[in-house]
Amino acid sequence: MTKTRRNHYLDTFRGFTVISMVFFHLLYNINYYRPIGWYNGTLTNKIWQLSIAISFFMISAVTSTILSREKNIKRGIKTSILGFAISLVTYIFARDQLIVWGVLNGIGISMIIGGLLQGRINFSLKTSLIFIILFALTYNMNKYGLYRFNFFKLLYDKNLFFLGFPSANFYSTDYFPIIPWTFIYLSGLGIGKYLKSKNLLGPRGSNNPLAFIGRHAMVIYLAHQIVLYPLVSIFMA
Repeated sequence: MTKTRRNHYLDTFRGFTVISMVFFHLLYNINYYRPIGWYNGTLTNKIWQLSIAISFFMISAVTSTILSREKNIKRGIKTSILGFAISLVTYIFARDQLIVWGVLNGIGISMIIGGLLQGRINFSLKTSLIFIILFALTYNMNKYGLYRFNFFKLLYDKNLFFLGFPSANFYSTDYFPIIPWTFIYLSGLGIGKYLKSKNLLGPRGSNNPLAFIGRHAMVIYLAHQIVLYPLVSIFMA
């Protein structure tokens, strides 16, 4: 395997996460037609799914630390546009699998917020810990965790789903609002800054199959359900 000017460790981690996501969604599609007992348990629907999402947000944030705030904001806008495109496609062709403010919107807005905060907040391991704690404290907020308070009840009733306050009628099969998910992204910026200070984000490692997959993560993400969903539907329906 030849070396390039990429950080193959990051690409490899991203590639592993992509494969994990593809298998998770394959089982999700199968489970839709033929319920899989163990798949519906806490280990799968909570821990496995959470590990995939956190990994994507963290990797994106760590990568952002080597880019300028302008590039991060532009990346965020482009990623968000792709997210809205996915919402439109699912609304037209697969309304039962409708995605509103999915992972690309969550990462996209986090890139924008992170870019706006670059140079204004001194991200560090300490701030990372604070943001991780905030993520844990607000993780269940979009499940009406604060509904008993009048001020927050108003936010839920207004269906501010993008912020993390969905109404009772809100529906999405993939949902990553600003709160709590931007906290994970911001924690990743602190981790990324620390790694950068230790010269660990430069060209490192050797190319490998997982790194190759990681470099094409966006294409795979956009295409995998287009392939998996019809195939599973044909064989399982």
